[in-house]
Amino acid sequence: MQEHLSVRQNGLLQELILAIALLVVSSLVIELIRLDQAIADVIYQAQGNSWHLKNSWVTAIFIHKGGKYLSITIALLVLLLWSISYKYSGLQIWRRRLGYLFVASALGSLAVSIGKTITDISCPWDFSRYGSHCFPAGHASAGYAWVALYFVGRHTLSIWRWYSLGFSLLLGFIFGFSQQLRGAHFISHDIWSFGTCWIVSLISYYVMLHSHESIK
Repeated sequence: MQEHLSVRQNGLLQELILAIALLVVSSLVIELIRLDQAIADVIYQAQGNSWHLKNSWVTAIFIHKGGKYLSITIALLVLLLWSISYKYSGLQIWRRRLGYLFVASALGSLAVSIGKTITDISCPWDFSRYGSHCFPAGHASAGYAWVALYFVGRHTLSIWRWYSLGFSLLLGFIFGFSQQLRGAHFISHDIWSFGTCWIVSLISYYVMLHSHESIK
């Protein structure tokens, strides 16, 4: 038992160090080549040197608000299935996985929200060159939080883990890029949002699922 715990802790530590290292290196590269400003300049100039899409129905309502409600709906559905698993034996094998999925996704979004409240990094639309509490990207986390789906698939040894990862990355990208179009975030904010959600899901995976036998 103690040997198994040691292996699990070492696995978590190695993956955690790798994730943090990649996140830090990515941030340093973005800062070195000034990628944040370069992308923001292109988007700003393409909109006629203004944040024309800041209050657009597509970006501000459909994607921003609609995306938030979509993520909340998925979370509530997961929570409902977890509750039902106590009554229906067919879902019992998924109980721990559903519990993990809800906890990891919720904690990922919460961690990003806390980060926004304690940092003082401005949005693109706050800078005089373009005409706050913006870090990391809160809305992108509504998509990236579902990287937890990948870890559920990893636990079940399912090929669907890669499709799940693709889904969460696509959702997070759409939410994040929409906010970039509005001048609400830089690309580095989205990367940190993804990194935060990945690290939270990784830690939650080792705590809640990794100690249990993987079953297809």
